[in-house]
Amino acid sequence: MLEKLKQGHWPIFILSSVSAIANMFLPIILTRILTPEDIGIYKIFFLYLGLLPFLFLTGGPLHSVYYWVGKGRDQDKYITAAFQLTCILSLAIIVIGLPLIEPVASFFELSITTTQILLLSAFLWVPSGFYKEFILAKGFVAWGSIFGVLMELIKVFLFLALAFSGYKLNVIFTAFLIFLAFKMLLTGALLLKEKLPLFKIKKKYLSSVWNYCLPIAGAGLLGFVVDKIDQIVLTKYLAKDEFAFYTMGCLMIPPLYMLEMSIIKVLIPKLSTYSEKEPLVALQYFRKAISDSALLMIPAAVGLFTFSDSIVELLYTESYLESSIYLKIFSLSYLALILPYDSIPRATGQTKWIFKISLILSPLTLITVLIAANWAGAVMVLSASVFFKFIYRLAGIIYSCSLMGWRIRDIFPFKKLIIFTMISLLLGLSSWYSRELFDNNLIWFFTSGSIFFTLYFIALIIPYKKGYFVES
Repeated sequence: MLEKLKQGHWPIFILSSVSAIANMFLPIILTRILTPEDIGIYKIFFLYLGLLPFLFLTGGPLHSVYYWVGKGRDQDKYITAAFQLTCILSLAIIVIGLPLIEPVASFFELSITTTQILLLSAFLWVPSGFYKEFILAKGFVAWGSIFGVLMELIKVFLFLALAFSGYKLNVIFTAFLIFLAFKMLLTGALLLKEKLPLFKIKKKYLSSVWNYCLPIAGAGLLGFVVDKIDQIVLTKYLAKDEFAFYTMGCLMIPPLYMLEMSIIKVLIPKLSTYSEKEPLVALQYFRKAISDSALLMIPAAVGLFTFSDSIVELLYTESYLESSIYLKIFSLSYLALILPYDSIPRATGQTKWIFKISLILSPLTLITVLIAANWAGAVMVLSASVFFKFIYRLAGIIYSCSLMGWRIRDIFPFKKLIIFTMISLLLGLSSWYSRELFDNNLIWFFTSGSIFFTLYFIALIIPYKKGYFVES
């Protein structure tokens, strides 16, 4: 039993959850140590640290190892080429960025020193993570997951130790750069231990890896732009402290995103099996994926909206209460996660559609966000960003139905969705009106929030016993 768990997806899920939660709580703790302006700089630093590897397409070769690991006796040559290409593309970040340091720093709204650290960190960021992905692809799930979480925890503790010791941001960023350099050296050493010929360059294999990963990397870049364009634009329009309030309001809750990821990972193989021969069976799996996700996403969205003020005060202190309006709007984005928009294209091999729709929606999102930033402010920018997330997923649902010959109304388990929504809204309204009974917002949150989620699951027992959850 233990061996099965070690080889399955559970080590990745559990240990990735540990890493994700640690990274979520890192800025929460830092808000109690650093000023809002410093938090804004911190958020901008990591926003562009995420963007630069996507911009230079470095993630494509990195994640292609899951494909090349099945190439038999040539797998080591392909994997080596993937690592070499990852390093070459990452090297372009500093080859292009450092000579243009002044305009780059001006665009990022960061000091030249911070920008230099950022560019060097972006150069090391993806290649230093290659060993973890390689070892996971080889099937050593437990060790790969443990290695990944250890590296993330070292980073988190490093940041916290330096922040608690009173060091300034640039010292913390420099320590982070040194940590990445250490991780890069460790990755190289471990890959050499695996007997990969890292110093032998074969153009044939580099070309094959490039041709395979280019569409994937391009789609990843466009997906990142659609997801983060609001923050990228607002770095130019908001002061550092205002940007901190905005990004803190966009609260990402790792278990909810991992719930979506887990459901999709189970759904795609089933769709791949039944989509051609038994489309009605595939439809039932699709409907179940929507209902399984909605079971938690709907009450989570309603709860985040209802208790936004108290959640912000609890996580970030009263200094960040301005973030609550952004959390109210961002909470609606969790409803978009209910829709498994790209599972049918991926299961049927129609992955080019994902790139095409990203190519269409990315400029539309950018134009809308720029107009909102110029004329309406950050609240409308976030509203536009959330709106396009729904558009992106609805487009995927429409395309999926056309591929499968389904009617759109047939893919939604309406009984379940209505029950989840009505119970959540009723409990949300009850919680909202009970606010006057409490003198303290946090006591109200802990009391009403606990009652909200307890009664939600209790209330589901009645429709379940009456058979309302049985698929027709």
